[in-house]
Amino acid sequence: MKKIYLDHGATTPVLPEVFEEMKPYFLEKFGNASSLHLFGEEAKKALESSREKIAKLINAEPNEIYFTSGGTEADNTAIIGAALANSKKGKHIITSPIEHSAVLESVEYLQKNGFDIDFVKVDSNGRVDVESLKNMIKKDTILISIMWVNNETGVIQPIQEISKIARKHNIIFHSDAVQALGKLKLDASWVDILSASAHKFYGPKGVGFMYLKRGNKVNPTILGGGHERGMRSGTENVSGVVGMAKALELCYRDFEGKHEIFKKWKDKMIEKLEEIGDYHINGGIVDVLPTHLNVSFKGISGETLMYSLSLNGIAISTASACSSHHTNKTASHVLKAMGLDHETIIGAVRIVTGLDNTDDDIEKFLTILESEVRRLRSLG
Repeated sequence: MKKIYLDHGATTPVLPEVFEEMKPYFLEKFGNASSLHLFGEEAKKALESSREKIAKLINAEPNEIYFTSGGTEADNTAIIGAALANSKKGKHIITSPIEHSAVLESVEYLQKNGFDIDFVKVDSNGRVDVESLKNMIKKDTILISIMWVNNETGVIQPIQEISKIARKHNIIFHSDAVQALGKLKLDASWVDILSASAHKFYGPKGVGFMYLKRGNKVNPTILGGGHERGMRSGTENVSGVVGMAKALELCYRDFEGKHEIFKKWKDKMIEKLEEIGDYHINGGIVDVLPTHLNVSFKGISGETLMYSLSLNGIAISTASACSSHHTNKTASHVLKAMGLDHETIIGAVRIVTGLDNTDDDIEKFLTILESEVRRLRSLG
């Protein structure tokens, strides 16, 4: 039985070209980038070359890129670090209720330590209400944190509009772009701080970066060595950084062609949903990534459908992978914030296509999906 992976929102396979690019840095080019000898110089050169490559792809300067262990660390550093560095100006922060747990738990930590947190409303598709955000701004607002793309629904947020508001009021604007990078052509200059993770765009796990626009202050949250120009201590993951840069480069190569394929597959999925009937697309179909489809089937729990498809060799998910094993797991906080009813929320599944999928994969998936939905509905 051929396995079909449709959970690219959780993680992605490392592309073969990425793996080949990384291999020398495990074997002969294994130096510590902080060492002054030839091995260290070689590692440092690879690190800086990767920094330049990433910066160019997102319209940033190389000295605005700081390597981290992934998106969670980048979010933590961005939010907690920015709040602490700017606390003399104020202690008010605005975010949304649909953010990744790395953001929500960061602001929760700050709230326990004297910061004032407000959550801006989202509409029924999970899009931030820009007017509500405007009305929340206070004299002591120092930070706005809104994700670029939602990890559960694929909904794209009005980042450019929010950017204009933040700049008008001289407020730092952070965006968790973990689910956006590699899937959207984004311009980092729209925000002040951006978080990214390599394994979401066909790079290795355990590496990511934070973009920090020149002139903005963020306190480091990991100390002990002064790496990354004092922002993030700890020996740099050179092989991971090299792989991350290569992966991002490959994602943006023939980007429009890839985009069209994903759109074609999503259109086919929606056609099949029409045939199956009694479904609801969570997040709608406008301003949503072509790779993502969050859908609920009436009368079926998402978890039951996920396990049923898994037995048929197909991987989809019911929520964010980062929250699926959380000790306080409840129904999707994202869909709840969108105001969806309980049946729709517990019936939701997330399907995310990727570069390793084929037309045959999608055809087989849709055939099995229809069969399993009908079978499960017949069981009552």
